[in-house]
Amino acid sequence: MRRAFASLILNVLTPGFVLAALAQPAAAQLDPTRTVRVIVGYAPGGSFDVNSRIVTDALREQLGINAIVENRPGAGGTIASDYVSKASPDGSVLLVGGAGSHGVTPAIRRNLPFDTARDFTAIGRIAEFPNVMVIGTNSPAHNVQEFIAWGRTQPSGINFGSQGAGTSIHLTGEMFRLRSGLAMTHVPYRGSAPAVLDLQAGRIQVMFDNLPNVFGQIQGGSLRALAVTSGSRLPSLPDVPTMAEAGVPDFVVTSWVGIFGPARMNPRTVQQLSDVIAKAIASPEGQARLRTISATPAPASAAEFNAVWRADMQRWSEVVRDANVEVEE
Repeated sequence: MRRAFASLILNVLTPGFVLAALAQPAAAQLDPTRTVRVIVGYAPGGSFDVNSRIVTDALREQLGINAIVENRPGAGGTIASDYVSKASPDGSVLLVGGAGSHGVTPAIRRNLPFDTARDFTAIGRIAEFPNVMVIGTNSPAHNVQEFIAWGRTQPSGINFGSQGAGTSIHLTGEMFRLRSGLAMTHVPYRGSAPAVLDLQAGRIQVMFDNLPNVFGQIQGGSLRALAVTSGSRLPSLPDVPTMAEAGVPDFVVTSWVGIFGPARMNPRTVQQLSDVIAKAIASPEGQARLRTISATPAPASAAEFNAVWRADMQRWSEVVRDANVEVEE
């Protein structure tokens, strides 16, 4: 008996046995018997839906877990965010969030029913949507510095449009106002399309927008792209400089989409979900699906995504403060 027990102890302490034990895969943290619900804060059919279905398909295909998309639209994504912030942190309820809902909204709105910085867990980024500075072709400017010089000659200042007050596009325009020193007045619209029409007609003089919203007009020649707000030039607009190349430093702004969960999630659950998302984005099918909405695949680990998200919240809070943007109580 003693010999057998000693033999067992030796086997357990053998390096090979230890390494083999460590090499065993960690038990899955997601309960395979529970349906994972991916919550979207907007109506069906938009780009957020494409991102959410990449995640649900990946959970089914990689882990054999039933996963569904659940739309809870309203209040600019706040209804969905509130629901997820109060859900169980077991990974069965996830949220598709973006730079607007998790970067701009907490900077603009003070009385949210949750604390954005405290009540969510960053799991992984999926994609980015590059933004572009556009003007009408009736403008005398052909680059950013010419536009700034022309703007300074306008006695009544210039108007810039956006998809709506308090959006990331609105605050990008405010950031440009601060960086350029131009006298600019914000004109909010109900969406991108009417703003683009007024830009083409000369009723507003400039706007920043997500590239998919204005790419057709740029290609068709009815809008002029002066710069992109990404850190490097875009393959789809190779001749358009970045804001830094155009002479406006410290101006990298992208709209991102990623997956969040409630606070206090198990780190192993977060890692499991992050790995699933990264693998899905890296696949040819995932990349093709993102291209259909003109999104750039931008996988990031949970830690990397957390850093991006929190830096965005800080940056937009500073813009709101420095530009004296009215904050909703």
